[in-house]
Amino acid sequence: MSIFEGIAAIKIVLLGGALFVASLQDLKSREISDKVWGVAIPLGLMLTILEIIITPGYPYILALLSGAFSVALAFGIYYLGLYGGADAKALAAIAATFPLPPYGIFGASPFFPVTVLGNGIILSLLLIPACLMWNLLFYLRGKSLFSGLAVRWWEKLVAVLIGVKVKATTAESVHFNLIEKVREDGTRCLRFIHKVEDGEEDRERKEEDEKSKEREGITKGEEVKRGGEDLVNVEGRGFGDEERPHAPRGHHYNYNYKHDYDYVWVTPAIPMIVFLLAGFILYFFVGDLVFRIVLTFWYK
Repeated sequence: MSIFEGIAAIKIVLLGGALFVASLQDLKSREISDKVWGVAIPLGLMLTILEIIITPGYPYILALLSGAFSVALAFGIYYLGLYGGADAKALAAIAATFPLPPYGIFGASPFFPVTVLGNGIILSLLLIPACLMWNLLFYLRGKSLFSGLAVRWWEKLVAVLIGVKVKATTAESVHFNLIEKVREDGTRCLRFIHKVEDGEEDRERKEEDEKSKEREGITKGEEVKRGGEDLVNVEGRGFGDEERPHAPRGHHYNYNYKHDYDYVWVTPAIPMIVFLLAGFILYFFVGDLVFRIVLTFWYK
């Protein structure tokens, strides 16, 4: 094994290990220690700099462009609220460790972090047939998918493609995001888009929730404003036991539902970082999926 192959192998183990540990932490608690990136990013960057120094003719300008573009893309998507800060840091770790494809043995975009992201996004699409199958089996068991919900036809279509209907108690899991919402008039509807909260924002939200529990409850039906939305508060002291609501975890906007809602709509909360790990591993078997798909249609 040459020194170049040795450095590449160390980088693969480093990045793969960091993504693996981060995925386990995210699946378990939806929180990832910053120590993971505090180790992976500096070490990955040091190895990349070493690789540039000892490799004759290394395309360092292309590597710099790839790294800069990937980091900008990562945090741009984060600030748009499309995924969490940990996912952005994961993409930054990939950019620091492999700005260019390792070994270069597969047809791929020179922007390797984008390759991993593309592979991960394509793999995440496998959730669509899984959700369809789940909802079909739910319907075949004689259960209603949209009973009690005020939804339009296209909302039903989106729901069965990206969501599943589960027991209200199951929705409390950290592995689901609630997509139901109660309007001011008490009707239930679906909400598909919400900003991802992560890290410090999530901790602040939890602290605020804890403080609110210590305050005196708000009268049932009283309007409250949270996050720029008008909601009807159904979570206050003075309710009878039969009316006390459950507040599911794993969702990213304020919503309460009563215990007599047997089933609610949720989306599987499989962290994006899991798909980044899968996309990274997949590269070494099939290469850049997006690149291959584009080339397939281009040469048809």
